[in-house]
Amino acid sequence: MNSPEHKAKAVPYRPRRASLNWIDYLVMAATVLTFAAVVAANTSHAAPARNMSTVIPASELPAQTSMLGSQAGMIKARIGLAMAGR
Repeated sequence: MNSPEHKAKAVPYRPRRASLNWIDYLVMAATVLTFAAVVAANTSHAAPARNMSTVIPASELPAQTSMLGSQAGMIKARIGLAMAGR
């Protein structure tokens, strides 16, 4: 029973206090400081250009050889030990 005298009435919402409190401002300040720290860390310490006199050309690098052929028996022994330990 809804009677005509008790009809619902729309009332606008008005908060009694500020919508942001001190914790909100603290979070916003921490966010700004974090962003500033990340930007400062990435821009102020840019890596200097490489000096080409310290780069070793490929022709001067030592030849890399594999010792796998001379140790084939050792590899097979380790595989055999691993399989036996199951």
